[in-house]
Amino acid sequence: MRYYFLTMIFGLTTACSSASSQPLPPIADKLPADVRVAQKVFDQRVKSAYPVGSAEKIVIAELQKNGFEISPLGPDGYRSADIQRGNTICTTIWSVRWKAEANSITEAFGVFGHRCP
Repeated sequence: MRYYFLTMIFGLTTACSSASSQPLPPIADKLPADVRVAQKVFDQRVKSAYPVGSAEKIVIAELQKNGFEISPLGPDGYRSADIQRGNTICTTIWSVRWKAEANSITEAFGVFGHRCP
């Protein structure tokens, strides 16, 4: 029951926050309502859109064009590109994360979820 309630709240939060912001890019748009399933679908979309061997500069340019905010290289060797939408209750996050060597993507994955106080 608690999971169902939280899923409904998160679904409403996502719908409300997305409606008041710029449209989401196709890679992030229309994910399933179940957060666990949505995480898997988003990860699959990221892996498909940015496969190993992709040119990092092209990936970054495409993510920026689609409204993702690019972060600097982290101490763990990963970079990320994030979109965050929220309201006073929760923030929904779509994050594309990757590693690259010699301007070539060596690993990419997607993280989707909600952050609530």
